[in-house]
Amino acid sequence: MSKASILLIAAMVFSLALTTRAQTNSGAQRPTRTQVRQEPCWQQVGITQEAKEQRDAIARDTRSQVQQVCADSSLSDQQKKQKIHEIRQESKQKVGGLISEQQQEQLQACQKERAANHPTSAGPQHGGGPCAEFASPQSHAAATSGEANR
Repeated sequence: MSKASILLIAAMVFSLALTTRAQTNSGAQRPTRTQVRQEPCWQQVGITQEAKEQRDAIARDTRSQVQQVCADSSLSDQQKKQKIHEIRQESKQKVGGLISEQQQEQLQACQKERAANHPTSAGPQHGGGPCAEFASPQSHAAATSGEANR
């Protein structure tokens, strides 16, 4: 075997050793964490995909109707509150036709448990009238500063 062949083989072995070592070290630097993907709450409590999609559509429609009521400047806060209550009651009845009361309770419990295990930023703020949840931060700040001047 020639000297050049031996050097070539030695270089290949050395390169292979470095590559193997680099792969081993990079794996050691990253902590391996096994994440188990949890089954979605709706699926866990036995709600079908179709029922979930219908429930989601009802929720979107309800939110849209409530936003329309909130945007109606001809209504007083009391009238808005009453209309919003009626919209939400109708929505609750529609969802009740899709999902049993027991499933709804189990779904809420599952969602609350998961939310407690994964805290996020502050949740929805309540107060300030029936449409406070739809107020922009600018309009809320303007309303708050207006109240402070009274």
